Amino acid sequence: MNDLDLVREMRADAPEPSAGQLAAGRDRLRSAFGSPAASARSRPALIRRPAIIAGGLALAAAATAVVVTVGGSGRQEGHVGPRPSSIQLAAATEVLDKAARTVESRPAPKLEPHQWLYYRFTAYHHAAGGETDQSWIRMDGMQDASMVGGKLVVTRHSTAESAEGTPLGAYRLLASLPTDPHALLATLYAKVGSEPRGGGQSKQELAFENIQQLLWNSPAGAPPRVQGALYRALAQLPGIQVKRDFQYAPRRTAIAVFHLPTSAILLDPTSYQMIGWASVSDGHRPPAPKPSNAAEARQMAHDPKKYPWNSPALPAGTVINSFYRDHVAVVSAPGRR
Repeated sequence: MNDLDLVREMRADAPEPSAGQLAAGRDRLRSAFGSPAASARSRPALIRRPAIIAGGLALAAAATAVVVTVGGSGRQEGHVGPRPSSIQLAAATEVLDKAARTVESRPAPKLEPHQWLYYRFTAYHHAAGGETDQSWIRMDGMQDASMVGGKLVVTRHSTAESAEGTPLGAYRLLASLPTDPHALLATLYAKVGSEPRGGGQSKQELAFENIQQLLWNSPAGAPPRVQGALYRALAQLPGIQVKRDFQYAPRRTAIAVFHLPTSAILLDPTSYQMIGWASVSDGHRPPAPKPSNAAEARQMAHDPKKYPWNSPALPAGTVINSFYRDHVAVVSAPGRR
């Protein structure tokens, strides 16, 4: 008996899920493939939007072929400091160069369309705590699966939503990028155009968001030299700062890479894979902006503790929300881990 058969037998007496439960499961799957940049700017981590990155790079989140685990500590909040000094910038370059050399030393993954990707993920919010779930998706995006009402539910699709929105498609997109960090950064700058754009964001800020999204996809099996180039391109951005042992959720720490003090890329301190992202308070803006439309207002009013748009700003450096994967693996079938 394989793992999938065991799951079916153990859950044979569970009731059949309703259409609403099925829809909820699909929504959770899509949320795990959301855009960290768009979500960090707009809503808390539990409200997610499609993965659309400024300048035309539309990417969906993918995950790695290795297991990722990060350590922890007793602190309850993550903190960032003032703008980086020259010593801090040198330290950031050193850390990111080590990250690049580490990922470049690994062999390129061999991904097949019919393989499956399993991942366990957590959305953390400072007021609501953490919410953990798990999902499976086939490499070609033609099927996905989740546990709904105690049963493993597999959903089949006639076509994938987009080529880049699948783990295999994301890998192929990454494989098409330059492996020289200077050329890669020039490509990203060409995508985002001249500053300012995106509501006053500079091209460097938009390039950081693009790199963040590319790294979010890269754990699905990024070409090692491209992943290394992404880390070295990050080091070239002005104002880059790295904080070790950054607490992004209770008892969870990682290496945090900042361009602005309000948004961090989270790297596992051993594997240097991107495991998630964190949104951090600047001490001025409320933790959840005022809803921009009626649908958002209804969702936020349903749980005011989770979405306190009218609450005062949190102390500078407080982690508002984070989204991370703590276990990811390539498997042969849904239900396996």
